[in-house]
Amino acid sequence: MVVLSNARVLIINPNSNAAVTDAMARAVAGLSGSTGVDFDTRSLDGAPLGIESDLDAAVVAPLLAQMVRDEDDRYDAFIIGCFLDPGLQACRTVTDKPVFGIGECGVFAALTHADQFGVLALSEASVGRHRPIFRRLGVAGRLAGELPLSISVADAVGSEAVYPKLGEAARTLRDTHGAGAVVLGCAGMAGHRSRLQRDTGMVVIDPVQAAAARALGALLPT
Repeated sequence: MVVLSNARVLIINPNSNAAVTDAMARAVAGLSGSTGVDFDTRSLDGAPLGIESDLDAAVVAPLLAQMVRDEDDRYDAFIIGCFLDPGLQACRTVTDKPVFGIGECGVFAALTHADQFGVLALSEASVGRHRPIFRRLGVAGRLAGELPLSISVADAVGSEAVYPKLGEAARTLRDTHGAGAVVLGCAGMAGHRSRLQRDTGMVVIDPVQAAAARALGALLPT
């Protein structure tokens, strides 16, 4: 793949949990060497530890837009690293560079593999917050199901004990709901993708990787 020389992409973690930021960096680490594009990851100063409510999403939206505005001259594309895609539209109004939300990109990536997709969500409240996203994207009719794991953002990235929950929920989405692909509903789950895909035999989408792939596509020379 030939992309713009010296291109840079900023992946912004909308929370202040450094472990999530590190997980996203690991998820895209192989792309820099193979494409020549630099993927930088950064936590959002002043943000909550996790985006786990509508209030959290509302709080970080202007902070995200300000960071994109401040970094506009240094980067060729931006990625919002939260499945809720907080502040996505606001960020797109302050730059003419492409801005990708991992929720949006993860869903569309899943639909290139299967007619029906499933989502692994952090909590029951997350499930409710995601419904408007699927309606906005016009894919609600292709959602096989979304199952809550009853874990926090910190649990998703930092606890190996959550893995059995991911496996059980993914198999339920496949066997009971008919999902042909499953999307990880939190950037902090990235470290579980390869193992989950191997153990279940399903296509498992890490939305951070999906957004990075979309960013690479946007940086192809015209």
